[in-house]
Amino acid sequence: MTYLQLNEKQIAQLTLQGCAAADWRQVMIVPNLDLARIQNAHFFGSVRIGDVSGSHTVDGVELHSGVYGASIANCDIGDSVRVANIGSVLSNYIIEKNVLIEDVAALTADSNATFGNGVELETVNEGGGRGVRIINDLTSQTAYVQAMLKHNAAFTKQVERLIEVKASEAKAERGRVGDGARLVHCGTIHNVAIGSHAFIHGAQFLQNGTVNSCIEHPTEIGEGVQAKSFILAEGARVESGAILDKVFVGQNAKMGKQYSAENSLFFANCEAFHGEAVSLFAGPYTVTHHKSTLLIAGLFSFYNAGSGSNQSNHMYKLGPVHQGVLERGSKTGSFSYLLFEAHIGAFGVVIGKHYSNLDVPNLPFSYIFEEGGASKIVPAMNLVSVGTVRDGEKWPKRDGRKAPKKRDLIVFDVFSPYTVEKMRCGRDELLALSAREPKDKMTLSVGGAQVSRQSLEKGVKRYSLAVKRYLNQKVMEKVRDSAAQHSNWSSLIKSLKPESTLQRSSEWSDVAGLLAPRERLADLESRVTNGSVKSYDELLAEFQKMFEGYRAFEWQYVFETYQKENGIQLTEITKTQLLGAADDWEGSASSLHGMILEDSKKEFGAFARIGYGLDQTEEDQKKDFEAVRGTSDTNSVVQKLTVEATAIKQTKDQFKALIASISS
Repeated sequence: MTYLQLNEKQIAQLTLQGCAAADWRQVMIVPNLDLARIQNAHFFGSVRIGDVSGSHTVDGVELHSGVYGASIANCDIGDSVRVANIGSVLSNYIIEKNVLIEDVAALTADSNATFGNGVELETVNEGGGRGVRIINDLTSQTAYVQAMLKHNAAFTKQVERLIEVKASEAKAERGRVGDGARLVHCGTIHNVAIGSHAFIHGAQFLQNGTVNSCIEHPTEIGEGVQAKSFILAEGARVESGAILDKVFVGQNAKMGKQYSAENSLFFANCEAFHGEAVSLFAGPYTVTHHKSTLLIAGLFSFYNAGSGSNQSNHMYKLGPVHQGVLERGSKTGSFSYLLFEAHIGAFGVVIGKHYSNLDVPNLPFSYIFEEGGASKIVPAMNLVSVGTVRDGEKWPKRDGRKAPKKRDLIVFDVFSPYTVEKMRCGRDELLALSAREPKDKMTLSVGGAQVSRQSLEKGVKRYSLAVKRYLNQKVMEKVRDSAAQHSNWSSLIKSLKPESTLQRSSEWSDVAGLLAPRERLADLESRVTNGSVKSYDELLAEFQKMFEGYRAFEWQYVFETYQKENGIQLTEITKTQLLGAADDWEGSASSLHGMILEDSKKEFGAFARIGYGLDQTEEDQKKDFEAVRGTSDTNSVVQKLTVEATAIKQTKDQFKALIASISS
């Protein structure tokens, strides 16, 4: 773009319009600039102004682009920009095209600012030791390896170097406001980089941060927000008096209603309202909506916090060094309390107050409650809960990320090598516990909780059913897919041999949403440590490979675990054995599905109608309930479950017909 110095006539016109400059020679404009659109402006240092044609809508009124009532120092102002009513100064910024900056107390930047990049957050453990440095390209996976692999000092040091290099790329002589961004009715904004099409309205104070944004999914900061040392990813929304101090907010995450967070990470699709977070690692889909909820010093994902949920440890002697893990899909009930340290298995539900250190990672899908001051556990109960089914279906549907690149890598599967192997381990541990204890002992102890022998036996049965259903279903799906490419039985079963070559296919980790074999993670550790992974972008690429390889890794797990469970090598399986597997699948699937269907119908039982049809007859009470809630026959979830129950037999019959059609 060509810029020209002002001539004497132009300086005179601007002076008449209330403008002044410390040195008019440093004020540059594009040719044919409409000077009438620059009024009551004071210029300091080097200032360049682009074409001021066009307009912006402010509070419902269309106003001209240009500069009105502003002190501007060392700035480049792009085409079609409106800068108006600046309280103190707009200083040291590059303002790109079509930007609106209206009624802002101050927008300033220091030279060599990094805009929140490189700031270290004390996550997971508020006493320190699990620091995560935030950068614009942070993902839940790269944050996880920073926080959770501290046992490998050489790896940690090398990752810190990669992060440092990436953070330095954000350093700039001036701040930047991207194309199409809008800033209106704001307080002080200092050292904040603002991405294209971001919308910042009514923010009270922003300092040392980056607002990443894009046209596909603009990022928004709303009224009363105070934020220091922060980074927001594309599509994040922070509003209504939220207070942030050393915080990362991921893509499509929402935060507001006076939520307070410090030293915390919130990744894709998280929601945080009313409550408080301290040293929280909130993996994807962590949700907390209640005023009295405190999430502190823990690792969470796909988590839902009930009102008043709290986790802490007031027994420490050396400071607040506790931490806890609630694996994916966990929930805590209203006013639940967990004494950290604690480790809750995937899809566990915690009700009540627990004063023992619960350690039950191999008992996923369990219901943990408090009775008489003791922690009690019902293993596998949530396998037959309609709530678990609903959760598994809702997460993919609620992925609201619209940016071209989805940063956090997420495997949504409820049943996966990660959860299924835990069920296998849990089943075996429960069986061993039962065999170890006297048969007349009706209450046993596991992981800091009490389990009744009856609950233990039901848990073993449900885990066994779920493992059988998963393995047989995956085998049936694989055979069905392979049958399209293979015309005879011999070539078909040979094609079942896994393509991946894991040495320990049963060992898996949940890397903040990404399910990955542990040896792949260990291999990455090794290659980062020895310098084979030379940049942060290469680290991201390695995680992408893990993500893309998930189905192949999963099939190897199924292939090898099927033999462990059934004593059958799939590359040698017979038609008769496979037909038997289809029957086993139908049996286990129908049994579990039937329990889930019955659980869903409880939502329409007599207890659910309490409070309906006030002062009415029993018949009118029922009618009132059905008018509001519907019936089990009309409810969409129940209808879907009913259809699926019928489809189980149809699926088995179709599969058997397919097997029969394949030539020997």
